[in-house]
Amino acid sequence: MKTFFEDLGQKIAETAEKVTNKAEDAVEVTRIKNQIRNLECANKEDFIEIGKKIYTHYQAGEEIDSEYADICEAIENRRESIRKYEKQISDVKGTAVCQTCGKSVPREKDSKFCPYCGQKLSKDIEEVVDEVKEKAEDIVGHVKDKAEDAIDQAKEKTSDFVQDVCEKTAEKVSDLLDD
Repeated sequence: MKTFFEDLGQKIAETAEKVTNKAEDAVEVTRIKNQIRNLECANKEDFIEIGKKIYTHYQAGEEIDSEYADICEAIENRRESIRKYEKQISDVKGTAVCQTCGKSVPREKDSKFCPYCGQKLSKDIEEVVDEVKEKAEDIVGHVKDKAEDAIDQAKEKTSDFVQDVCEKTAEKVSDLLDD
């Protein structure tokens, strides 16, 4: 019986040692994988930085490889779409987007500067076009009303003039017939 317990103790000790070794191996593998992930993250950041540099050259109008130019154009198209979507959001919310810091700013007639970064607020081209269009419609409506009034007055004066001419002509004809 003594050998049974000795064998059992020895098996437990061996198993515990194997488990400990496996745990140490797992910890070491996890540590190495973590180092690999850190290196991969650093590579991703460098790839992003390379892309930003190429895109900066593209924006500056410098010549870049056509393969990269296509990617830069796609980025530019997506950025334009983002600006349009941000404009839609600001229209729905009744706000404007600061061109400097990108934050949403309440649209108030007396607001001249962004409350977040202090940059002077500029109007969107669409907003200016809408204002001009609205003013033009008001002016056209006003001119139309004035023109209609002028036409009515001209009709009235013409009618009065024609009536006077007819009366005077009738008088002259009557005078001629009497003579």
